[in-house]
Amino acid sequence: MKKIVYVCLSLMIITAGCTNPSAENVEETEQPLSYSAEYFPEWSGVDHLNQTWTSGEFNNQTAFVAYFSAPWCTHCEPTIDAYDQVISSHHMMVFSRESREEYADMLSWHNRTEENLNRTIDRPFILYPSLAETMDVQSIPHAIFVNEQGYIYNVQIGKRTNLTAINELWELTQKATFDENTGWNYAE
Repeated sequence: MKKIVYVCLSLMIITAGCTNPSAENVEETEQPLSYSAEYFPEWSGVDHLNQTWTSGEFNNQTAFVAYFSAPWCTHCEPTIDAYDQVISSHHMMVFSRESREEYADMLSWHNRTEENLNRTIDRPFILYPSLAETMDVQSIPHAIFVNEQGYIYNVQIGKRTNLTAINELWELTQKATFDENTGWNYAE
């Protein structure tokens, strides 16, 4: 009797699902992979020289770096110095995430940075705490590398002074294109 029970149980286990009508004629369908990337939001701001800059000057035209810091952040100066040496002119915006009124003078911040680094910094310094909030900038320095399509390619937080590493990341950002079907691709 035990043998019959074992045989019956074994057959039930082996054939489980074979008798289920919903399991019959089920074809496996392959779902296409889908990739996603985040767009850098549209923005418009006035720099330390009262020149207006907008996202429209960059998106779908050229890659750029959105560098977030604050006027009181003297420990950020080595990082802005390194980025400034690598990133081409008009491809990096310096945004202040500081909302307090005593730090709202972008011309003063720009001039102090040039003085402390003992060289010219040809970058727009823009007061933009709401953009920093939108981008969830908590720690500074905070650099967001954006490809020419307007997608965020990479985010770097903290002190960065290795010019070679920054340059390699910048070159990849300039080559990177995003396609939701294939993900990130790199032009030669």
